[in-house]
Amino acid sequence: MATETTRPIHSFHCATVRASIWKHDGKYGACYAITFSRTFTDGDGHPKTSGSFGKQDLSAVATVIRQAEGWVREHEA
Repeated sequence: MATETTRPIHSFHCATVRASIWKHDGKYGACYAITFSRTFTDGDGHPKTSGSFGKQDLSAVATVIRQAEGWVREHEA
């Protein structure tokens, strides 16, 4: 049985911060959800992802929020 992988329909990046936009088709039409993540390297040199942000990340978070908001507004029905 094949497993379908769901991927975001669009992503924005600024420094180590990413906003991913997900589309869900529901009873009343399309709905968009946005998730935010930060990438970093752990002590062993392995890439990791986190949903928490430090004060040094806030400018990048604000940037991807603005970009994601603009994208969603342009693609709303």
